[in-house]
This record gives sequence, C-alpha cells and structure tokens, in this order.
Amino acid sequence: MDILGRAESPLTEEEWLALTAGVQAVAKRHLVGRRFLPLFGPLGAGVQIVQTDRMPGWDLAQVSMVGQTADVAPIERIYQPVPLLFHDFVIDWRDLEQVRHQGGLWDWTRAEAAASYVAIAEDRLILEGQREQQLDGLLTVRGRHVLEAEGWDAPGDGFHNVARAIQHATGAGFPGPYAVLVGVSTYAQWHRLWGRTDVLEVTQIEHLAGAGVYRSPLMPEDVILLMATGSENLDLAVGLDWNVAFMEATRMNYIFRVLETVSLRIKRPGAIVEIRRTLPE
Repeated sequence: MDILGRAESPLTEEEWLALTAGVQAVAKRHLVGRRFLPLFGPLGAGVQIVQTDRMPGWDLAQVSMVGQTADVAPIERIYQPVPLLFHDFVIDWRDLEQVRHQGGLWDWTRAEAAASYVAIAEDRLILEGQREQQLDGLLTVRGRHVLEAEGWDAPGDGFHNVARAIQHATGAGFPGPYAVLVGVSTYAQWHRLWGRTDVLEVTQIEHLAGAGVYRSPLMPEDVILLMATGSENLDLAVGLDWNVAFMEATRMNYIFRVLETVSLRIKRPGAIVEIRRTLPE
C-alpha cells in the first residue's frame, strides 16, 4: 500500500529521492534528542501504541546455585501513544512547469523549512512531553532527580554542577556514560578557560560526562539536564521515520507533508538528573 501517495504525485522517482534527501538532511542538522537517544524501530507507520516498562534504578541480581528465585517484575507497564508529527508545504504549479519545460532546478526551500518545524516539534516532545497524550518528557517525568545548583555564573560552576549530578546518578545506580543538555546561553558560557589552563570548561565537562554536551534553544536557561544514556534507561520509539507524503492537488497546486511518528520511552526515570539554578519555593 502506497501510504505516502507517491504514485499519484507529479514528481518523478529521481525528484522524490532528492526531496526526501533534502528533508532528511535538514532533520539531521536540527535534531538534538536523537544525538544521544537510542532509536527503537522503525516499527511501522500503523503502530499507534508502544509499551514501556518502568523499572527500578538500583536492584541487585539474584545469586543462587539453581536459579529458583522469581524474576523481579517491572514497577509499571505503560501503553503510550505514538503521535504523528507533521507540517505541510505547497509546490506551486508554475514552479513545476518551469522545471518541466525550461530545465530549471528544483528549489526545496519550503520542504526544508517544513522539516525544520517538525524537528522542533520532535525535540519539544522529547523535552516536555505532551499532556494531552499523557506523554512524559525529560523535563516533566515523575521520578527524575531534581537538585538545586551550587553556583551558576562563576568559572567552574558548570563543571561542578555536572560533577554533582553525576555523583547523584551514580549513587542511584546509573553509572553512565552521561549526556548533558543545556540551553544555548549556558552552552556559550561554558566556552571559557578552565582555571589557569588553556582548556575550555565545556571540554572538561565533555570528558567527565562521556556521552557529549548538547545545546537546544528549547531548553530553559536555568536548567542543566544530565541523562545516563543507554536503551536500558530510555529510547525513542520510531513508527514511521522521517519521510514526505503527497497529500492532494488543489487549485492547481500540490500539497505535500513532512511527517514522522515517534514516542519517547523513559524506562528508568532515575537515570535523569535535573539541576536547577534555583528551586521553586
């Protein structure tokens, strides 16, 4: 079944390849969450529900000669939706005619802009979840650790806050490696010399964390987010990965859609440590 409607579209196979490649290239540049989240899938475009087993952060395996002890059941099994993220764009009939009859080059700007909007939607879903769909995000899930920062603006404060978060995560049973996510201003602030060395503070933080330091314009500037990476802790379930569909022809123009279906699975919320500049009273 051609769910993307490509057989009915005005584009050739080569044009579809170029369009899809352009959209996916934009997504790769813009997406932040996928840089540290393992992917689960693709599961298929028709998958609307995915299960997530919530497990404890720290538990000892059984020791026995014959193995007759019961397995530990998950704390909670969640059946969560896999929402559709999309943005539509238009190819004008005159642009199509120009390419067909005058040998012009395709300008995929509208498609690439649509891809950037969907990328923002994906990262927002990962960070904030969606209350209407009862989806948790990294910044909203219950069970994450929330600590108050010990200093913020002075040189070295970023490193010490991340070190404290790592100490907390390790003590809770999450040995890392860790990914660190901050806002754009905080990330820029960390590009300062470390002590009396010629090494940047952000470089020291990267070495300490082990799985990278990332920035996102969607992150609050008063928050440092640290996550123990690995599919045992969290992953991104993908139904239909990044693609483009033909919707319809209307008023002589052609409507297309950039789309994907994804859902963040947080299996062990304790793998997330949030450092806040100040805690709410």
